[in-house]
Amino acid sequence: MSVMSELLSGTKPLRGRAVLDLRLAAFDYRDARRMWQIEDPHTALLVHSVLGGAPGYRALADAPVPQSEAEFPGWVQRTVLDPTLALYSRAEAEYLLREDPRITHRSLYYDILGAMASGASTASSIGSLIGRERGAMTHPLDVLESTGYVTRSEDILRPRKPTLTLTDPIVRFNQLITLPYAPLIEDGRAADAWSAGRPTFHAKILGPHFEELTRVWTRRYARDETDGLEIGPVGSAEISDAKTRTKHEVDVLALAPGERPRSPHARITLLGEAKATLSPRGPADLDRLDRIRTLIGEQGHDVRDTKLALFSLHGFDRNLHAAAAARDDVLLIGLNHLYGG
Repeated sequence: MSVMSELLSGTKPLRGRAVLDLRLAAFDYRDARRMWQIEDPHTALLVHSVLGGAPGYRALADAPVPQSEAEFPGWVQRTVLDPTLALYSRAEAEYLLREDPRITHRSLYYDILGAMASGASTASSIGSLIGRERGAMTHPLDVLESTGYVTRSEDILRPRKPTLTLTDPIVRFNQLITLPYAPLIEDGRAADAWSAGRPTFHAKILGPHFEELTRVWTRRYARDETDGLEIGPVGSAEISDAKTRTKHEVDVLALAPGERPRSPHARITLLGEAKATLSPRGPADLDRLDRIRTLIGEQGHDVRDTKLALFSLHGFDRNLHAAAAARDDVLLIGLNHLYGG
């Protein structure tokens, strides 16, 4: 893709000759579930958090498709943690980086991807982790973004440094699970490697992936699957609380149609929080969203019709259900709902 784009860009002789720009994106999480033919939503989420929606991986996974959470560890060990298969995530990540001729010093790019997988989300924090100046990060990060390995996200309410995240799940899995335990894996001990890396998988892969899917649901499906909820630009935000001297991370924030991100008096239609922790969500989570909505209103935004959405991987307790039933501005979105149930 990068070679084709360069041929048609700037002052190149073929500039202006292009008649079609067709980019085939990966399937979204619902289409990926249908492609893999997985009935259980939780298992579908686990598989998607490892391989994303690239349809080509379905043919490379030479193992029975998992149909339950209990079958997932064995599937991981027989596919992305099996060095004899083409789908082995270390080999696949190296192949992906070799596809772009601009990526010549792969060790630098591996260091950048590793820093991002570990949680660094700005050019300066990435440079700090790998021992390079912020200015030296500009070109390699631009290359990774143009090739689709990195996504740059802006705060939807106010100007601040953009957040950089890994786009391709298999690259993230490789950096956080495969590379740290490569000696075990290549010694035929994939089960031990998975057992050691499982806490990292749940904390740094599954949790952030679930948050991203809640934004995808809000952007693509909320309009049709809620009672007339208007959805425009969707993103995340950071809200300052001067009274408590804290900052609140907002996982999902949707503006009204026609509103422009980072405009001073935007109308906000949905404010949401996503949690992949094992415990069900409770009334304290709703109280936190109420507080954040009040803060956003005090900062000049229109929150008169803002719905509050709680997304949970493991459900909601009875007290929260009772509190939500007594109000008309609360949405409780579980995993079945995210997958269209």
